[in-house]
Amino acid sequence: MHSRQEREVPALVHARPRSRRAVEAVAFRPPRALGVLTGGAFTVWAVVVAAVAASVALASAVETKTFVAWIVAGTLALAALTFAHWTYALVTLDYIIDKNTLTIRWGFRRVIVPIDAIQRMVPGRTLDEPRVRGQNWWGCHIGSADVKRIGFTLFYSTHRAPEELLYVVTTGESYAITVLDQAAFAEEIQARARVATAEEPHPQRSSATGLAALPFWRDRVATTTAALSVLAGAVLFGYVYSQYPGLPDVIQLNFPALGGIVRVGDKSELLRIVYLGLGVLAVNTTLGIFLHARERAAGLWMLASGGMLQCVLLAAAILALERS
Repeated sequence: MHSRQEREVPALVHARPRSRRAVEAVAFRPPRALGVLTGGAFTVWAVVVAAVAASVALASAVETKTFVAWIVAGTLALAALTFAHWTYALVTLDYIIDKNTLTIRWGFRRVIVPIDAIQRMVPGRTLDEPRVRGQNWWGCHIGSADVKRIGFTLFYSTHRAPEELLYVVTTGESYAITVLDQAAFAEEIQARARVATAEEPHPQRSSATGLAALPFWRDRVATTTAALSVLAGAVLFGYVYSQYPGLPDVIQLNFPALGGIVRVGDKSELLRIVYLGLGVLAVNTTLGIFLHARERAAGLWMLASGGMLQCVLLAAAILALERS
């Protein structure tokens, strides 16, 4: 039986002979220009259209069409942020071979693969090009696919042709990456397999950093609560905007929670209530996301309270419009 120091990683990629003995961290960066340009173009398009929709909404009277324009602007602004994040992640994509691990870095995500877990490396030219599910555009293939002879595979790739793919098959997952100098990559992996120490093996794992590491994103109850609160705010916004044009200039605002106080005022005060509610929703959602990281129950309550306020304000708006 071979000792760990003599272990080799089987590969269909031929490694060049190593002339140096020192084992240093090496980063392999895939070609990213096409993917970054494409993602950047999507981002710019979404920003421009969102800005146009917002400018139209700002210049329009309070009515249903204006509400639709705000919804379009908000949706495209969210799309722009999403594409900007994906494009940034693509800019940072690289594969770092350290002493004992292969680290795939993609934006705020790190995939740690122990060298000991790598069973073989298969060049993409020997397999049919797979159909990737996920973020899939020119020069960007982040997702998963079922690859013949490999099985379920996670893709962190920018390939434009199968020849640029390298499949790293491990005892756990399989990964598809884009490495142009596959011989050099195999050389680095095999060098570390030969000099690997007999210490405890590193666990194979995927982790997030920065804002992506917040537990909120992995808590389905929290994300659902936040989504329902935002939906309640949108319903309040849409209802008031759809009814506003037909209102008289002066309306009654009822406050049952304050002993049935009735206030008579300009109908524009109804808009102030809506804007106040949306502002509170934004603050509560932001605070709730960060508070959730320290105390889940408190974070959930903060997220839910924003939605409950929207429901209370919606009821007040309906009551005010019925009495107008």
